[in-house]
Amino acid sequence: MEKPKLTSIEARRDRTGGIVRDKLDVLMEDMRREAVPPHLVKLAIELQAALDEKQTSAETET
Repeated sequence: MEKPKLTSIEARRDRTGGIVRDKLDVLMEDMRREAVPPHLVKLAIELQAALDEKQTSAETET
């Protein structure tokens, strides 16, 4: 039996840890509007890159 297709938002949440990725998206948007210490920006970018890498590897495995 075929699995039902997920919407793009559901699929992204499934592949990237969902809630963590959503919170990171909000954080990155807020950082663009407000002054944030450079070391926190660097950490957020590193986290985003790690999540993107996880997503890419999950897509290649399926």
